Amino acid sequence: MVNEHAAAIDVGSRSHAVSIGAHHSQSKEYGVFTDELQQFCEWLVASGVKTVAMESTGFYWKQLFVMLQSYGLEVYLVNASFAKNIRGRKPSDMADSRWIWQLHTAGLLPNSFQPDFFTDTLRSYVRHRRRRIQDASRCINRMQKCLVLMNLQLPIVLTDIMGKSGQAIIKAILSGERCSDTLAQLADPRVKADKQTISRALTGFWKEEQLFELEQNWDLYHYYQKQIAECDQKIDALLSDQVQKKGANKLTYTPVKKKRRQKNDGPVPVEQYAYQLTGGVDLLQVDGISYQFIQTFMAEVGTDLSAFPSQGHFASWLCLTPNKKVSGGKVISSKTKKSKHRLRVAFKNAAVAAGKQKDSSLGHYYRKMKAKKGKGTAVTATARKLAIIVYNMIQKGEAYDPKRLEPKQKSGHRKRKIKHIQRTIEQLNVKSEEIRFE
Repeated sequence: MVNEHAAAIDVGSRSHAVSIGAHHSQSKEYGVFTDELQQFCEWLVASGVKTVAMESTGFYWKQLFVMLQSYGLEVYLVNASFAKNIRGRKPSDMADSRWIWQLHTAGLLPNSFQPDFFTDTLRSYVRHRRRRIQDASRCINRMQKCLVLMNLQLPIVLTDIMGKSGQAIIKAILSGERCSDTLAQLADPRVKADKQTISRALTGFWKEEQLFELEQNWDLYHYYQKQIAECDQKIDALLSDQVQKKGANKLTYTPVKKKRRQKNDGPVPVEQYAYQLTGGVDLLQVDGISYQFIQTFMAEVGTDLSAFPSQGHFASWLCLTPNKKVSGGKVISSKTKKSKHRLRVAFKNAAVAAGKQKDSSLGHYYRKMKAKKGKGTAVTATARKLAIIVYNMIQKGEAYDPKRLEPKQKSGHRKRKIKHIQRTIEQLNVKSEEIRFE
């Protein structure tokens, strides 16, 4: 037994099943109310329990996790896939808790990564902000639908109907303007489509029910924009306080590589806060990494990666490494594990952005892998390389140097060219006297 004074909990939405031993008499069930959770924790302490393993289920474990820690217990949050049912056992909450207890006492259940208090708070704000952006996007889609149903083809002549020109035209429509020529004059001169084309696009059939739906989605969109701005204020205040607490405000950030801010990036200088909290590491230098990526990175994993012993552990945690299945010395499968982890998605999006850059070492690597293995493998492989670069930058305090990849790429390119020439010589049966060097 590795963990002698142990307990195991199967978390539920209405009750929690707990076991401190393998016998039925050593299992209990407690409710989820605060007074019941306090009795639960007091019983564990009175029973001499020192470590607790709990199977994660949705978000129901969070408050119990914090309360157990406040009672001085060492809490292991266990991945549900590591505690599967055994054959021949009746599936029930009590049986699950006893099975988790057996695994935990034998030391077979690894603890899942848990962020610190600051990162957890930032994560809540950033995820809520992301959901509000998605809600606002749905409102835009509904407004486009209303316009098209009235045969107002505004999405054809404007790239973004919520841009300066689009908002001016829709606002005028909701105010009662129906003349297409007058509406076309509201478009910004920088719009590629001419005024006549815009006027033709705004000639349609005015329907009362579609105008009503358009107005409600318009109001809802701006309400979401107001909430997104409030989230930005909270995120800015939280990051600023953390910089002050760590005394990192003395570090002055000077951007080496300026990147264009996207519409949903927000006004918060996340690159500056990341630079100060990581001790002078500028993540924005890395090809493919954007402002939104930095915000997601700080919210999901924080700025301290000491919980991961190596770069391989970090990449494996993100499910970006091959999951090899070997039998009889033969590799049956090496596909990466499926995961919807937000940081994993952010790394893959950054890999796609890096692959579009022509004069980039990562872009060259992405295109090479795409030609060899296909787009899916290229995205995952480039995302893994990005994860390793970011890990080393933060843990070792290294600056990003794209030239490190160039010697390997040049030598590999030379080897491939030589092999291609040799293959061509063999296919054409070229003799040595036919080869001339000038």
